[in-house]
Amino acid sequence: MRFVKKLYFRQIALALAFAMLIIGSIPSKSMAYVVGADRAESFSRAADIDRVQRVLESKLVSEKLSQAGLSMTEIKSRLDKLSDTELHSFASQLDSLYPGGDALGVVIAILIIVILVMVILKLADRKIVIR
Repeated sequence: MRFVKKLYFRQIALALAFAMLIIGSIPSKSMAYVVGADRAESFSRAADIDRVQRVLESKLVSEKLSQAGLSMTEIKSRLDKLSDTELHSFASQLDSLYPGGDALGVVIAILIIVILVMVILKLADRKIVIR
């Protein structure tokens, strides 16, 4: 009976390790497609400026900029000097920012790992004792 449990535990551990290997090998940004020439340059300067203004008006960003010695008029004058492609590049990079970091993903990953360890220990008839 104990031999069967060991064999079963090893099979589950192997299956989990293989599944993690397969999932880990998938690239996170695997959405590639062909973009036509007309769509590649079709962006609006007004929409990009609005997107940048929304980020600049947030309390945290405005405090950091004022600490750096920049006023809103200086920032607006510098934004006006940017070309359309530079402004669009800047606005598209703002979408990927996470104020405060991406801690939610890390917390979820840690919780999943803890739950998996507890399940594996339970299947192996081990007890978790916290003193």
